[in-house]
Amino acid sequence: MNENTVVIYENALGKLEFRYESAFWISDIGGASSVDVDIAESRSAMQIGSSIDGQIVQPRSITVDGAVFEPLTANRKRLIDVMAPQVPSTLTVIDSGGSWYLDVVPERTPDITPGNGVQMFQCRLRAAYPYWRTTASYAAQVTGISPLFRFPFSTGGTWWISRFSDNFFATVTNQGNIATGFRVIFIARAALTDPELYHVDSDKKILIRKSMAAGDMITVSTAHGSKGVVCTSAAGEITNGFRYLTADSDLSMSFLPGPNLLRVDAGVNREGLTVRVEAPMGVRSGV
Repeated sequence: MNENTVVIYENALGKLEFRYESAFWISDIGGASSVDVDIAESRSAMQIGSSIDGQIVQPRSITVDGAVFEPLTANRKRLIDVMAPQVPSTLTVIDSGGSWYLDVVPERTPDITPGNGVQMFQCRLRAAYPYWRTTASYAAQVTGISPLFRFPFSTGGTWWISRFSDNFFATVTNQGNIATGFRVIFIARAALTDPELYHVDSDKKILIRKSMAAGDMITVSTAHGSKGVVCTSAAGEITNGFRYLTADSDLSMSFLPGPNLLRVDAGVNREGLTVRVEAPMGVRSGV
């Protein structure tokens, strides 16, 4: 950990900031840059080498070494209290203008050595989803009414508060090196049927076989740990919409590294549909 790196461990119990000028330091983080991959192979008679049949990326274990400074009694207690077992937490690393996080739980709570003036500790964290995601995210509007009003603004000339976009294609860029899940939100401005999001590059789609009234909203998530479909009526009633997802829809659809071309469609009245996509700005295998 250099002088410019900040590491934040946060959960419902509190927040620990490890930085150069604080009472908590991190001297080393092991396992932040690599992931383990299980490879399934098969061999046949007379074959040279093997054939790779599949690959599974394993959860990530991170070993954290650090130090606690004065006041030792209070800071030691705070470290133990916040890094409690069975408490879902977020580990964030901020360095070189980037901010990346993992959802973690303690695999081994801090083991703290005795000492005067400074005490060293080591703990181990487990991330079920092993890839680092940016804390920054984007919400790109594929079609619908886009807001244009910004501060500061000029009262002279001609300007617009918003603009209707009838371009049913949009490009979303994943700045990382790993494909990432996302959320797509279908909003009906007028009555329509069968909203669809199509990923041109991968030939995958999300198609909802349902009629929507003005004000209805359908949210589909392909993100790790939250895959599903939620319908929200104009009156605010929330229901599980998984049954409306067509059999050829793919909840494994993701944004590939680099630019991703998306297309919006609907069975009836595509012009009455607003579509937004939300995702991390990037996902990386290591930091």
